This record gives sequence, structure tokens and C-alpha cells, in this order.
Amino acid sequence: MVRRLPDKTSMALLLMILIFAGCSIVYISNVTTVALKDQTRDELGRIAAIIAQEIDGNAVAAIQPGDENTPAYLAISEHLRQYKKTLPAIKYIYILRKAGDRAVFVIDPNTDGEKPPAATGDVYPDPSSEMMAGFEMTSVERELTTDAWGITISGYSPVRDRDGTSVGLVGVDLDQEQALARQNIISWTSYMIVFLGILMAVFGVVGVEQTRSKMIQDLTDRERRFRTLFESTYDAILIIRDGQFTDCNVRAQHLFGGTKDEIVHKKIEDLSPPLQPDGRESQEKAQELLAKALGGTTQIVAWKHKTLDGHEFDAEASYTRIELDGRIAVQAIIRDITERKKAEDALKQSEQKYRILTESSPDAIYIVDAGHRVLYANMLASTLIGEGLRDVIGSGNGDGRRIPEQTGKADPIRQVLATGQIIKREDRLTERSGDTLWLDSTFMPLYDEKGDAYAVLGVSHDITERKKMETQIASSLQEKEYLLKEIHHRVKNNLQVISSLLSMQARKATDPKVKDTLTESQNRVRSIALVHEKLYQNRSFDRIEYGDYLAKVIAHLFESFNVNPAQISWKVDAKDVNLNIEQAVPCSLILNEMITNSIKYAFPGGRRGEIAISFRLEGNQYVLDYRDNGVGVPPGTNLERSGSIGMQLIHGLTHQLDGTVTIDTTSGIHYTIIFPQKQKGE
Repeated sequence: MVRRLPDKTSMALLLMILIFAGCSIVYISNVTTVALKDQTRDELGRIAAIIAQEIDGNAVAAIQPGDENTPAYLAISEHLRQYKKTLPAIKYIYILRKAGDRAVFVIDPNTDGEKPPAATGDVYPDPSSEMMAGFEMTSVERELTTDAWGITISGYSPVRDRDGTSVGLVGVDLDQEQALARQNIISWTSYMIVFLGILMAVFGVVGVEQTRSKMIQDLTDRERRFRTLFESTYDAILIIRDGQFTDCNVRAQHLFGGTKDEIVHKKIEDLSPPLQPDGRESQEKAQELLAKALGGTTQIVAWKHKTLDGHEFDAEASYTRIELDGRIAVQAIIRDITERKKAEDALKQSEQKYRILTESSPDAIYIVDAGHRVLYANMLASTLIGEGLRDVIGSGNGDGRRIPEQTGKADPIRQVLATGQIIKREDRLTERSGDTLWLDSTFMPLYDEKGDAYAVLGVSHDITERKKMETQIASSLQEKEYLLKEIHHRVKNNLQVISSLLSMQARKATDPKVKDTLTESQNRVRSIALVHEKLYQNRSFDRIEYGDYLAKVIAHLFESFNVNPAQISWKVDAKDVNLNIEQAVPCSLILNEMITNSIKYAFPGGRRGEIAISFRLEGNQYVLDYRDNGVGVPPGTNLERSGSIGMQLIHGLTHQLDGTVTIDTTSGIHYTIIFPQKQKGE
């Protein structure tokens, strides 16, 4: 018994040690696991809240299925990927949207996970109550969850738009494989103590303590990474409890010009001027903001802050309720918008100058969208829109005071938006009183940031007086054209009378020379009369088309001299050549003499031949080329010194045209006359 007592005592002691060690290990394991879970949940909540604050809620609300390649989607997705790089323990980051009692994906940038990323609009299977609560406030899963994406513990925080309305949530899944491994080690150690006894119990306590230290170190590392994220953000972040700042990042210290110790324990009103721009006291307004934020409604406001040395600056601040270390707090994110404010003020001044310019413009200036709604109109345009400009821009009949007289005109607004081209047009409007209003309008497209035409800028100028003057000028011009036409007609008739008188005189003459002289004079008068006849028939009263005129002159001369077309033929090359009346008359008399001489002398005794005339414009010089293939002139004859009236006329009239004449009698006769083109009035 004596021997066995120690054995029993030892066994009892060992059993007591075993029980004590086992209980201690179980207790330490539970405490460590609970601490790990609580620390992890706090970390997840803070990370999710910070990420949610930096997400543009308006952009998230606008993303719809199929927008995966839009700039807004890609920008937010890249932003989430950067967080994954900064915090390697994060397994997944994503954004969900509430759809009734379900949750659907908005953005899932996780391309390196166990499953392919979800598309916008995909339904999240079996959302937990903590997830659904995350649409309104920061929430964290209480236990590890196992799903298609692995074993994780998830934190959620609402994403809000500029009005503070929840438009979705940010979900952060933390990989807990290491924590699970440590928990398994603790469980395995507990089992081994049961089987190995006192030694395992004693050294197991040491092992548990070492494991706990490693867990604490791991949590410390995670806290350090969170602090790095907290400190590296661009905006000033401050934590508020009981109305006072309890923490702030480095950016906040730079923004307010002080150290952390100088900022903490101060209140919002301590870093603000006494009054805000709206005239309210900063203290009263700050208390109201904090009360609403603590109530769960994120507050986003424009705020006037000041640095510790009293320098005031404009800021944009958001206040959001968060949970830190199991306690409710308010997270303030403050951004200096001084430069943006200056830009906005400059824009307002620019808009004011623009408005002054448009309002003082003598033209009607207006902007109309695709639905024919007037987005802007200066004072003159407003008056015209009320009285009839609507009829021009296609927005109805206004008040009926004016009715557009043109019909079938295309809608300028739709036409500009469809083609992107600038359109200019004139419109005539008639009041019921009978008065007429003319508008000269220009319509040009206006483009948005994407380059799409969204509206049309119209500028309309009252040209009623100009139109009246144009009408008067047109009427006066029509009268003058009629008078000028009548003058040419009367000149032509008078010349016809003279030609008829000469013809009568020639028929009575008995002397052949006198008769020939009268006939030639008659033909000269007839040539001049044909010029006035062409001018009378033309729309232009200062120029005639010379090719058609030459054909008529030759036909008249052949008829006058009873020329057989089978004996003497002729051709004219004078296409698209025009002469003014000051050059047409002398040129016509020259050609009359040349053709008359060829008919009378070039083809005696029934000789066959041809008359060829070429008349063209080379540069600014007219070239008249006349030739016949008749008998020519006797050798030794000098036509240039001939005393005949015909040659005197050819030389005299060529001189009158400021031209030169060249005569070649090698084969038949060949005249070349060159004279400059003259404009009307030269």
C-alpha cells in the first residue's frame, strides 16, 4: 500500500495536472479564438467602411448589366484591385446592390479566385442577414462561412450617393486559412495532452502561449496594414467619439497644420470659424450633423474649416457611423476643395460674362434639345419664342400669333443632331396683322463629354429690313432691265429700218457700184442690229454668246449675196466665247467685211471653196482666226496699204479694239486678229 500510494497520488496529481492543463488549454484556445474573431471582425468592418467611403455612389448607381467595359466600371474595379494589392490577406472585394430581398453583383474584379468573376446583375446566392444589414450600416459575419468561393469571413459597409442614400454595399472577404490552421493546432494540442499526460500538459501550455503570441503578432501586422491604409489615403480621416476627435491620419495633420496630439480632443467647431457661409453657427450645425450621422444617415456637406493657426479653407466633408472596437463612432472624411472652389467661382464669372454678352446681343440666341425643349434663351429669343420662333425650331405653333409660310422644310433641330453639320437658313413668318418677319438663322450642334450631340445652339438675326431693301432693289433692277431690254429692242428696230431703207435705195440704184455700196452698208447695219437683237434675247444685257451670233451673220450674208451653199461652205469654232457690247460691235463689223470680201472676190466663176472662222479666248486675249481657200490676191498686192473701205474698216476697228491684225495671202487669205479681253466699264 505504501508503494502504491505514491502511484495513486502520482496518478491523481497527473490527472489533476492533466485536467488543469486541459482546462487551461481549452480556456486559452477559446479566449484566443474569440479574440481572433473579434479583432478580425473589427478589422473587416473598418476596411469595408473606408473602402465604401471612397467609392463614388452615383457612379455605382448608374452601372447596369452590360456596362462591364464602361470607364466608370473599369475605374471602380481597378480601385478595388489596388486594395487587394495593399492588403494581401483580403481574398475578395466586390460591390453588391439590393434587389428586393435579394442581393445582386454590381462589380466583381476578382479574376484570380476559385471561380470566374460574377457579371453585373448576377444574383448572390443565399445572402446572410449580416449581408442584408450591410446595405444600411457596417456589418460583419459572426462566423466563418463556406460557399462556392471558399471559407471566409466577410465584412460589409454601405455605399452612398451624394445625397447619403444607400445604393449598394462593399463586401470584403478575409482569408481565414491561417486562423483555422492555428485553431486546429490548438485542438490537436488539446487532444495530445489527453494522451501524453503531464509532460504534454506542461509543455502544451507553453505551446499555446507561443501560438497565441503568434496570433497576436499576426493581428498586429494586420492592424499595421490597416493603419498604413488609413494613413496613405489622400483625404483627411478623423474618428469622432462623444463629439471629440480621438484619432486622425497624417493627411489630417497636414490639412489642419498640427500634430495628432494637437488635433485629438478637439471638436468640429474648434476647427471651424464661428459661422458657416449660410450664416448658421458652426457649433449648432456640427451637433446636428453628428446626431444624424450617429442615427445611421451619412452626411455629406460643404464646410468651412480652419487650420490651427486660423487660416480658413473650403472643404467637402462626409460623416458616417462606424463601429470600432465594439463601440459606435463617427468617421469624418475631409477634402480640401479650395482650388475647386476657385475654379467654380471662375466658371460662374465666365458664365456671368457669357450671359451679359448674350443678353446684350442684337441676335436671338437659344439652345434647344432633341425634344425641342428650350434649355436657354436670351431676352430677344424669349420674345421671339413666345411670338413665333417656335415655328422655326419645330416646337409647335407658339401662341398662334405667327405662322410659318414655308412648307416642307426639314426640322433643323433633328437635322443638326442627326448629321452634326451646321445649318444656315432663312425663314419667313407672317403675323396675323399681315406684317412680315424674316429671320436668318444658324443652327450648330453642342456636344457632351462623350462627344455625342445633345442639343442645338441657334442664332437668329432679324433681316426684315434687309429683305425689304432687297425687294426694293430687285424691283428697281427689274424695271431697269426692262428699260434696257426695251432700248436694245428699239435700237435693233431702228437699225432694221435703216437697213430696209438702204435695201430700198439699192433696188432703185442703176449704177452697179452704187448698188454694191448700199448693199454692203446694209449688211454692216444688219451686223450691228444682230448684236442688239442677241442682247435683247439674252438674260445678260452686257454680253453675247459669239458662236451663235457668227452663225446668224454668215447665214444673213450668204442670203444677201445669194450664195449657193453647195459652192461655198463655212464652219465656225467659237464655243463658249462671250463678248461685251463694246467689243462685239467693232468685231462684228470686222467679220462682216472679211466675209463680204470672201464671198465677192475669193471664189470667182463658180469656184468651190470654204470659209473657216475660229474665235477663242487664250488667257485674257481674244484670238480671231479667219481664212478662206479662194484665189487669194494678185502677186504684189499690198492689202495693208489698200485704199478700199473694207480694209480701212478692218484696220481702223482693230485699232479701236487695241488689237493687232496679221494678213497671210500664201494660200487664199488668212487674217489673224488678237485683242485684249475687256471687262464692262474698262
